[in-house]
Amino acid sequence: MRGYRFKANPLDRKILENRNFGIPKVQKPKLTEPYSPAITKPKPPRPKSPSPPHVIKANPVPDYKEPYRPVIEHRLIELPVFNLPGEEISKRKSQEIEERIRQEKERMEKMREFKAQPLLTGSPDCLPTRPYHPPTHPKPFALLTNDRGEKYQREFYEKVRKEQEYIKESRFHAQPLPNFEPKIPRKPECPPPTEPIGFFFFTDTRMEERHIYDEHRRFREKEAEEQRIAKIREEEVRNMKEIRRLRVDLVHHAQPIRYYTPINIQPSDKKPTRPISPMIGEKRRK
Repeated sequence: MRGYRFKANPLDRKILENRNFGIPKVQKPKLTEPYSPAITKPKPPRPKSPSPPHVIKANPVPDYKEPYRPVIEHRLIELPVFNLPGEEISKRKSQEIEERIRQEKERMEKMREFKAQPLLTGSPDCLPTRPYHPPTHPKPFALLTNDRGEKYQREFYEKVRKEQEYIKESRFHAQPLPNFEPKIPRKPECPPPTEPIGFFFFTDTRMEERHIYDEHRRFREKEAEEQRIAKIREEEVRNMKEIRRLRVDLVHHAQPIRYYTPINIQPSDKKPTRPISPMIGEKRRK
């Protein structure tokens, strides 16, 4: 609300000119017209309004020469397409019945087909081929007794370990005897000889970086100088062209004499005009 600023709409001058402020004008009441009360005289009847003309609407005269034939309107009624809820189920059941009938017919056709047995031969029947199976390879297996034995061994070793720890903790431990011999400080060991290791100064690295930076800076300065010189040359060439153009435009040159086609004047075919007196004075005299 602090940033809200009231802004009034522009005034419509037509309202002040027309003097129409949207308020209806007060209409003056009509003047009272005096009339005689006519208390003793009866009131005359009101004049009746003329009734509209009566129009007679009669049926047409029938034609008795031809027999009456009623007009029958033949309409084609198109039934809307609709599906009952049980049509899909009945359709599916009928398809299943047709499928079963077809399968039954195929089965009966197969049963009707005659298949004769082959003729007997005098030779004895050959023995069937013996199937050869691959040798049996034993697979490793685990017995429950082995699992129970391993479990018993683990539990037994764990029990023995706990008993040994308990015996060790319950055993008497005496404090060590004090050492009354004088304490002689131990001589420090001589460190190994120092081996020189290759080193480098950081100033060398900074010097190389500074050298690379100076080269880049000189290259950039050279490019900037070349661009500046090229820009100056372009500006000089542009100024020379502009001066040359101004010299050409500002120097006054006389315009050439214009040549027009000559006009061939032909004599007129009209007769010369004959002057006629207006006779102004004679008209006034008349």
